[in-house]
Amino acid sequence: MRDGTLSVRVRADGAKWTLTLAGELDRANAATLAAELERAEAEGAGSIVIDMRALQFIDSSGIAVLVAAHRRLNDGAERIQVVKSEAIEVQRVMDVTGLARELPLASAEEGD
Repeated sequence: MRDGTLSVRVRADGAKWTLTLAGELDRANAATLAAELERAEAEGAGSIVIDMRALQFIDSSGIAVLVAAHRRLNDGAERIQVVKSEAIEVQRVMDVTGLARELPLASAEEGD
């Protein structure tokens, strides 16, 4: 799926879902990621990996989607994990907001 500058590839393997993000996650398309996360939850995903290796930009709207999903789905269990972006800009935002420490990390292999 493509929404402007954001590409979201969804792969469901039983109860494990992987959402691979590429491009830019911002106000114009954050609802697309939110909808995919809600769909995964509604369809019974036991675990969701958000692979952000190819994400080049994230703003506060994208951060808000990640925080909301983390609060909703990681209450008592780690149902959402994140593969870190390779982009320094995204890593910096994740560090400054504290999400780099807060969100459970998945290995790159788990994103594949």
